[in-house]
Amino acid sequence: MKHGSVSQRHTRSCPRAEDGSYAPHRCRGSWQWVLEYGRDSNGRRLQTSKAGFATKAAAQSALQEMVRTLMTDVDVTSLTVGEYLETWLTGKHALKPKTTALYRDMTDNYLVPNLGKVRLLELRAHHLDRMYSNIVLGRRGRPLSPSTIRRVHAVLRSALNSAVKRRLLPYSPAEQIELAPENPKRPKPWTVDECRTFLRDIADDRLANLYRLILFTGMRRGEAIGLRWQDVDLARACLSVEQQITEVRGRGVVGTPKTKRGTRVIPIDDGTVAMLRRHQEMQDVERTAWGPAWNDAGLVFTREDGRPLRPEYATRHFQALAKRSGLPAIRLHDLRHTNASLALEAGVEMKVVSDRLGHSQISVTADLYTHVNEPVGRAAADKIAGALKPPGETLPSAFLAQSPENDPPKGGEADAHP
Repeated sequence: MKHGSVSQRHTRSCPRAEDGSYAPHRCRGSWQWVLEYGRDSNGRRLQTSKAGFATKAAAQSALQEMVRTLMTDVDVTSLTVGEYLETWLTGKHALKPKTTALYRDMTDNYLVPNLGKVRLLELRAHHLDRMYSNIVLGRRGRPLSPSTIRRVHAVLRSALNSAVKRRLLPYSPAEQIELAPENPKRPKPWTVDECRTFLRDIADDRLANLYRLILFTGMRRGEAIGLRWQDVDLARACLSVEQQITEVRGRGVVGTPKTKRGTRVIPIDDGTVAMLRRHQEMQDVERTAWGPAWNDAGLVFTREDGRPLRPEYATRHFQALAKRSGLPAIRLHDLRHTNASLALEAGVEMKVVSDRLGHSQISVTADLYTHVNEPVGRAAADKIAGALKPPGETLPSAFLAQSPENDPPKGGEADAHP
């Protein structure tokens, strides 16, 4: 049997009688509902509630909807968080393979061990607070970074929001959690001289053209490794990004680009066109040498026998080449950041850079490359000041830049207001 009630929540300004109870008054507090849906193994009442309704009618309507949900699905009262997460993960058909693997790892390693036995309807914010306190040291004694904890929280929040939409929960406890602030790492792009050194030193390496293409186009690692010859138009000097190859648990997986805007056309320069023509000729030589053993996957960058490259191998090989050249250690992904930084410093518009990179929104590009915009913003300030400068008048910035010998003598009016 399920019992529910609706009541109004009093505020601090509500008048009280001499005995401490609330005196009769016209209350302005919000309304709430409380629903009892059984007892646990210890005989304690199982309750769920939700507040914040503007009217009594709204609270009653929400209570009736919750009762209908519980009456329709008799198992919902005993459904545990672990059972729900398994069902939720099974139904996430739209996720990319790498994201699915990430969700599975976060669920199996952190969520289920800490929350799996809690009944879904009994889940509260304090359960989540306790979990984050438990997992902060990680699984092998290495402290989890704030960004990893936020990823765990993002997976749980997504799952609980789905539970609310399916009316299995009245609200999501994940919305009441405050996490430690994240300190995002800014990209570490190479300078122009460092890029030239790298390209010079790797000229004879078999994967040199792969790294050059990422540097010159800003493509993601998986996009460059997944590039097919059918996506290359040398006559029109452009590339079409249609797919990417990512690595999931040591296995290469072909999928669509990371974002909707990731499917794009990237114009390329004449030097890159010439590089791709030479690369195609070298691949033809390898194809002939391997004969029937050649694996024709139609990819631009492959292993010696035509099979797709492993993304993680491409990263490790890149870092080894960079170390051999004595260059600062960066990720392969930072070649993409280097491309964007060089383009912005050269005066290319933010919108054009964002389109070439395939960012989901231009704000993503702006947030990542704030440090590049500072000189641009300073130059804009000087231009505005120059345009507004009255004829024959010295601007404050120019006055402050005067040499010390032109300063007014000490003790004068200039010292009256420090």
